[in-house]
Amino acid sequence: MLFEKPNLKRLISLDLVGVVCIVVIVTAYITYGAIVISGVVNGNGSSSKITFLDLINGFAQIATALAFVLAYVQFRKNRIQQRQVIIATEATSQLEKMISVIDEMELGEKTGLKSLNKSISLLSNLATNFDELFKAMSEDIQKAIVRMQWQDMYFNYLSHALRDIDPVAILKKESLIDEAVLENAVTEAKRESEANNILPVFKEYVFTEKLLSHPDIKSKYCLGGKIDSLDVFVSHYLNDHNLNDLLYGLLSRIDIRTHAPLLAVAGPSDWALKKPA
Repeated sequence: MLFEKPNLKRLISLDLVGVVCIVVIVTAYITYGAIVISGVVNGNGSSSKITFLDLINGFAQIATALAFVLAYVQFRKNRIQQRQVIIATEATSQLEKMISVIDEMELGEKTGLKSLNKSISLLSNLATNFDELFKAMSEDIQKAIVRMQWQDMYFNYLSHALRDIDPVAILKKESLIDEAVLENAVTEAKRESEANNILPVFKEYVFTEKLLSHPDIKSKYCLGGKIDSLDVFVSHYLNDHNLNDLLYGLLSRIDIRTHAPLLAVAGPSDWALKKPA
């Protein structure tokens, strides 16, 4: 993990020393057991000093060595499982914080850049924390549960919130555009977005793009550069390539134009949407 400093002393004391001890003990027991058994098998009548009890002891030594191995394997398994549970618990905590931030977003007619920037920045920071935790997990049922919880946060909370960001409300609050001019631009943008050649899922994106690029609007207001942490947010939440693992098990594909029309029009950097190198 990015935030987890490697403890070299702990690694040496628990892993290296443990493995060395196991190898030494197992080697000694198996060697003794093999010698005893070999002596019984190859012994010559009365000259052999190996008794039946020695044979039993030989098998016992081998069994003891195997028990040491199994105990060590179980110890390692328990340590890994304990770590998984701790990481999963913290990842769930990050998701709960995301939902809390989403619930507090001002949307619809209340949409404003100040509130939006605050929410975008907080969600970007939480996504960075979550992604590091998620990458640190091994693929098992715990990770599958965390993946399911992320999908619940994304589709039942975040997606709805991003589509409810109202560009008209932002223009009313953040610009000095005359109300009549704005209403005219909104009417024209709606007409263009309702064209028959526009797929329903892209209508909101087309409306937002046409509105903000309208000559009467563009000359007085530009959204570009006004959304804080836009690239980081897009990379974590709207980059289809980065979301492949989190969307495992679903047929959903993420397109920023349908999930977050306003952010798509805001013009995130190319790297935020490209496949990681």
